[in-house]
Amino acid sequence: MKRTTAGVIAQTNYDLFPELATPLFHFIATLHNALVEQGVEQVYFLSREGQPLMRMFEMYRKRVGGHITSHYLEVSRRSTLLPSLAPLAEENFETLFRQYRRISLLEFLSSLGLEAQTRSIAQALGLPSDAEGRREEDFPTSPAFAALKALPQFQDLYESERAKRRGAFIAYLSALSGGIPPARLVIVDVGWKGTIQDNLFALLCRKGDTPVCTVTGYYIGLVAEGAANPRNDKHGLLFSSVGSLSPKFRVFNENRALFEVVLAANHGSIVSYETTADSRAQPIRGEFEESEMLAAEVFPVQRQLFEHFERLVAAMAPEGKGSSLPFEEVVQAHARMVFNPTLRERSWFSSVFHVENYGVFERSRFATPTSQPKLIQRLRFLKQVLRRRDVGALGFWPWSTLYERGGALSAAIYAAIRRLQR
Repeated sequence: MKRTTAGVIAQTNYDLFPELATPLFHFIATLHNALVEQGVEQVYFLSREGQPLMRMFEMYRKRVGGHITSHYLEVSRRSTLLPSLAPLAEENFETLFRQYRRISLLEFLSSLGLEAQTRSIAQALGLPSDAEGRREEDFPTSPAFAALKALPQFQDLYESERAKRRGAFIAYLSALSGGIPPARLVIVDVGWKGTIQDNLFALLCRKGDTPVCTVTGYYIGLVAEGAANPRNDKHGLLFSSVGSLSPKFRVFNENRALFEVVLAANHGSIVSYETTADSRAQPIRGEFEESEMLAAEVFPVQRQLFEHFERLVAAMAPEGKGSSLPFEEVVQAHARMVFNPTLRERSWFSSVFHVENYGVFERSRFATPTSQPKLIQRLRFLKQVLRRRDVGALGFWPWSTLYERGGALSAAIYAAIRRLQR
């Protein structure tokens, strides 16, 4: 028995979440139309999720025609933070601290890409051994942070690396762009807050010494506007909660981690930028911690995803504009994955992990409980949920938490409500 691409029964061990091709096709089609309407000639896909997204975009572009040039821009929150910052006396590190406050000295320096100097800085501060790894409850207001900013060794390191890496990044972007970056830098990424875009805007537009005047970001989804402004605008093309909720936001927002896991790249996160001895600017990739897991578990799923996406592209008219799929079909495809996953899909998702290379530097595992809670435990859990009335407290995949801790009925009721909501 077979269904359409929007509901394919898994035919191989790794043909999992096959419907993901459907919302991604809708996103790519909407993105292409937006770029054409805006007259965009160059578009930059941000690493790492941008690697498979750019491949999908190229499949679609070749089918419909046009001359938009796509680039793969190797960036991360970590690599773009330090070169985007102001002089130390003027900087409050809001981009980092708005999301991460309970961090250690080591994690703060690592977020700036300065982790190699952590021990010498800790010694200069007079900290005992291993103290740099101890988290402060509120690092921005801690004595350790105040002492760090007053330390001449850190001041010199901060200013020299900030200037050097900013120059290297601008040179890297210029080379990638054929010699000169566009006045309007148009970027594409998976999304959520657009922190990298905020860094790029500060890096390229704050001083007015580069050709870039504005930055526009197109994302699968947005749940916060960050530092968006008229010259730094952001668009969630599949779903968005900025301003008002987009249609069926609660369906698409369920388990955003699924996008991050499946849209994996074949290289580690970017940690910095440097200029080589022959004056060539380049990004520096960090350790690829998840390489074995991705090769064994994620890339086989991704290969199946590309096959489903290719079939959707092949089925559309060559000159077609926009998604040839009804929006309701896109909604139903996504709802199946997040509200009615198969046992194999849930098992696979529990086997993978995501490495955080910024802020707290931890592995996020999606494993489900190994044992089923007893009835009384389920009732207590559901009572807490009803009292709290905070779905966000249920974690990155509320349906799964309800299913595992509250039972199938509570998860089914939750899914039914979410499906009906706008």
